[in-house]
Amino acid sequence: MARFFYTPKPRQFSYKPRFYDPEKEAREKRREELLGVRPAEGEEYVPGELLRRRRMQRMMEDATAARRKKQKGSGLLLVAFIVLLIVAFLWLSA
Repeated sequence: MARFFYTPKPRQFSYKPRFYDPEKEAREKRREELLGVRPAEGEEYVPGELLRRRRMQRMMEDATAARRKKQKGSGLLLVAFIVLLIVAFLWLSA
């Protein structure tokens, strides 16, 4: 009857990392602080600050992507215009 109320102990898990690089850890931490993923040490917590940083970062990325797309489109337009001029020149000279 004692076995009926017996509950086994959970299995033990012991994880030991094989390699730890404190310099890499510091670089990643600093990168997260600069990207706004985590507040810098010593900074006072401001509610919503991380969300604002992420939103600003997203806006900057979107603006950069739009600028690249616009530049790419203008190059294609220039090539089309040059081809049109060549065709017009050949048609008029014939």
